[in-house]
Amino acid sequence: MKILVTAPAGNVGRWVVRELLAPEFSVRVLAREPSRLPAEVHAQAEIIPGSTDDAAALVRALDGVEAAFWCVPPARLQDTHASAHYERHARAARQALRQAGTPRVVTVSTGGKGFARRVSPLLGLHAMEDVLNDSGASIRHLRCGFFMENFLSQANSIFRHALLSFPAPGDIRLPMVAGRDAADVALRWLVRRDWRGVGALGVHGPADLSFEEAAGLLGQTLRQGVRYKEAPANQFVQGLLALGASVDYARSQLNLFAELAAGVSRAEPRSPESTTPTTLAAWAESELAPRAAALRSGEARRPPGPADDGRVELTHGVSLQQRTPDGICF
Repeated sequence: MKILVTAPAGNVGRWVVRELLAPEFSVRVLAREPSRLPAEVHAQAEIIPGSTDDAAALVRALDGVEAAFWCVPPARLQDTHASAHYERHARAARQALRQAGTPRVVTVSTGGKGFARRVSPLLGLHAMEDVLNDSGASIRHLRCGFFMENFLSQANSIFRHALLSFPAPGDIRLPMVAGRDAADVALRWLVRRDWRGVGALGVHGPADLSFEEAAGLLGQTLRQGVRYKEAPANQFVQGLLALGASVDYARSQLNLFAELAAGVSRAEPRSPESTTPTTLAAWAESELAPRAAALRSGEARRPPGPADDGRVELTHGVSLQQRTPDGICF
């Protein structure tokens, strides 16, 4: 069974690829930067260089595959049309899927369809669903909760300042899911041949948590107190602009958190089927703690310098997100 994986180095795609590197599967990956892929992927998978907004590359990648895992990388900071980012990639995929006649596709999307109103990545992913639904393929859209991997963008602030910060109230509760769990759900659909039609399903992690609760759990894992502080909207936007973001990009990111605060996650109620096993504490132990240890090691080697002024790093995660193909902030 031949399966295509896009965003193979991302928070979800890397787990999909890892599980598919087995004798019963033939794996093909579409990668913007093949050099970022692990050695075992180079050794065991067919690699097609290209982007998910390149219809010609997608046609080559989809040739002869039975199923495709579809994940669009986040918009770049400088993108002046960030609001149309996901729809643009989806139009290229629709053209390629029609030409290749690919039978089945599993996508990474997000919750709140029909409820999100502000121009943001949420609305963009919902537009992506609509475009792909017209491709002729059978599709399952995974409407994922807030990825725990987003906390990696805050690792420096958590370690150095004991602070977690987003431009959203600390008491809103969100479904929080590990990328590995989303990959497990995707794999269950990718390897099956017995389904047809277009549909969507929630992927919600084990529990809904607030950012304040998340800060406490992360602190317990790291054995240090971590508090949550809501980032002022203007400071968040100005920080993005200072990093070189376009106004459109900065506005779309702020709107994303405004939608979360408005409760769009309630559009897909939690169910036994949407509940996945990895807790935030377990995820932090395996993913965040090693990052903190690396930062701690770097601190030990850093030469003496000016004292830290304690300012909150509201946007340091953005540059990290650009290196994470599917580090989607929801």
